[in-house]
Amino acid sequence: MRGHCDRRIPSLARMSVRAHPDAALNQAQLEALASKLADTRDELAAKLAILNRQITLKEDCSVADAAEAASLRQGVVRATAMADQHHQTIAEIDRALRRLESGRYGVSEMSGEPIPYERLTLIPWARTGLND
Repeated sequence: MRGHCDRRIPSLARMSVRAHPDAALNQAQLEALASKLADTRDELAAKLAILNRQITLKEDCSVADAAEAASLRQGVVRATAMADQHHQTIAEIDRALRRLESGRYGVSEMSGEPIPYERLTLIPWARTGLND
């Protein structure tokens, strides 16, 4: 079972957010995206903690019959898959926050082209544009 990322991300209040010089983002947009990244990260980390507790409880349960055991195993598999997905998204958000702090945010990692603000409002941790 993996926990959330160990690397510490600076608090948004202490973080200066900067876009890549080629990004078409103003400071207000950057701050809104940074806030959305931080809020989404906090939300996913809370959900991940709940899932990890549920997985532990289900794994610790004793079962009366094979059908109940199969149902519990299926629940653990689903919860583990969801936890892995949350962990991966948190890692992407952490990367985006580091890019924001270092001034590398807002351009495609593949093409170097600006990522449209509209795409970043939907997926603020996006690392590429739609055409990459």
